[in-house]
Amino acid sequence: MRENFFYHNLGKIIIRLREKKRLTQEQLCLLCDIDRSYFSRIEKGLANPSIRTLYKLSRVLRIKIYDLFKRAT
Repeated sequence: MRENFFYHNLGKIIIRLREKKRLTQEQLCLLCDIDRSYFSRIEKGLANPSIRTLYKLSRVLRIKIYDLFKRAT
């Protein structure tokens, strides 16, 4: 149950950061080389993204990966 809470919060954070950068899902996915349907599941809190995926996202969104985890907990 706690796991779902984490992924849900992580998705919300990624949405906010993406929108702050004025990027569409498609644009962010192209910059990160991530499949858009998979990324959509991440934003909805339905996927368990790998560290590699989170690293790619954090670089493009200009946030430390540590801060992504910290905000999601």
